[in-house]
Amino acid sequence: MRWSNESPQNAVAAIGSMTAAIKAQRALERAGIPAQVVSLSPTETRHGCAYGVSYAADQHPSARQALRLAHISVSEYLQKGGGEP
Repeated sequence: MRWSNESPQNAVAAIGSMTAAIKAQRALERAGIPAQVVSLSPTETRHGCAYGVSYAADQHPSARQALRLAHISVSEYLQKGGGEP
């Protein structure tokens, strides 16, 4: 997991497939966390994930818990500073 002490505007849960990313987005939204499916460059993640779910970085602990409870496998969490991830 790439995480620093800085406070970026967005966090991204890297997920392997579009279908899983959509399920993750729905799980986050059920938990009250607005989320958006995003494309990732394969070089952005260790496992080459092509999709992710972006959400506000201040929601990171709640988002991790919501995804874990929904049994959604996240390969890596990323920070994105400002704007679209």
